[in-house]
Amino acid sequence: MKKNVKKILLIVGAILIICVLCFIMSRTSENSNYADKYEGVDLTAEVEGLNREGTYSEYLDIHAGAMFPDARVSVDVCEYDTGKGVTVQKEYSGKKDVLYTEDESTVTWKIEVPEAGFYQIYLEYMTVESRGVAIERSLYINGEEPFEDAANLMFGRFWTDGGEVKTDNQGNEIRPTQVETYEWQSAYCRDDMGYETEPYQFYFEKGENTITLEAVNEPMIISKLELTPVEEQDTYETYCQKNTKEGEQPENFIQTIQGEDATLRSEPSLYAKYDRSSPTTVPNSVTTTVLNYTGGEAWNSAGQWIEWEVEVPEDGYYNLTIKGRQNYARGSVSSRSLYIDGEIPFEEVSVISFDYDNDWNLMTLSDEEGTPYDFYLEKGKHKIRLEATLGDMGTILEELEDSTYRLNQIYRKILVYTGADPDDYRDYNLDQVYPCLLYTSPSPRDSTSS
Repeated sequence: MKKNVKKILLIVGAILIICVLCFIMSRTSENSNYADKYEGVDLTAEVEGLNREGTYSEYLDIHAGAMFPDARVSVDVCEYDTGKGVTVQKEYSGKKDVLYTEDESTVTWKIEVPEAGFYQIYLEYMTVESRGVAIERSLYINGEEPFEDAANLMFGRFWTDGGEVKTDNQGNEIRPTQVETYEWQSAYCRDDMGYETEPYQFYFEKGENTITLEAVNEPMIISKLELTPVEEQDTYETYCQKNTKEGEQPENFIQTIQGEDATLRSEPSLYAKYDRSSPTTVPNSVTTTVLNYTGGEAWNSAGQWIEWEVEVPEDGYYNLTIKGRQNYARGSVSSRSLYIDGEIPFEEVSVISFDYDNDWNLMTLSDEEGTPYDFYLEKGKHKIRLEATLGDMGTILEELEDSTYRLNQIYRKILVYTGADPDDYRDYNLDQVYPCLLYTSPSPRDSTSS
């Protein structure tokens, strides 16, 4: 008799459990679409404590609607307002009246801004012999950091071969050591992570303002500091309209610059290397080591660049072809920006994409229809630089980083209420509707839940 009663109770309990599960599933299917619930709700609106503060995008939003003046404001670097660890030098490496700033220096200049709005900050500087790492500075405007990334502005160095390529007694080429070369160089204050491809824009009020550079790492010599207008990059069409000088594309002129013959590079790791996987590399040898390319797996971070020197025989229009291979990121692309004599000539070459391929490919820089771009070059020597960039991926990665930050903040808020090891979910409304369920089924606790 007792066994029959026990069986009946088990059957009734099982039936009740099935009914409850069916009820939950039906409720879930009815509410699977939450469009009505969140209709009219701005899910992108900032929630206190969830969004990153002090970001560059937030800084731009705060000053949204500000003007973009055309004025240039030059700063006399030697006439600083206050300074620590700085020394004025009357002449240094061909330039007069420059400012030497030590690796623990702080210097503030007063500037008179003719019109309120956004400006870019441009510097001309030279590195000095030190530890060979990147220069870091924190920037303050009127005593405050405009945004958090302004606390770590990076300024690079020049590296080159320390001698000629040597050959051992077996015929193998030995690459030269990399040495730093000290030359005047120019740079804008920009994002070293590559999320923002354009230089930073800084807002200044009309009238007297102050700019402060605080050394975070390494000394540097500054010869020029200037506020420059924020200008849009020319399109190829505009570039052609501006370059209306007479000149024809020289016939039968081909100049080949080997990749391993780069003159300058941003880091010593971007030295010449050798590849035996393809007979199309020049020079080529299957028995000895010959240097025949540069870059590779070391050339993978935004801001890294390699520069070559070319010489053209006459003024005119020239095409540019790059032989390269991107066999590191399957299903993705690697992007490079093209600089000629220190400037990106037009917008279309600010992001040059190299698709994944195991073979070496010749790519003539062209428009979407395959028509090669014409670059106007005057007779003489020119510098051509390829710089690694995130391109369109920069914006996506920045949004991903912001979203990750929001999710982490949400998770922390949940932990405040639940603890690190919360109980399994229990619908207390169901407890009230079906109280017998608590007595006819075991407790749903599970020590392995997280």
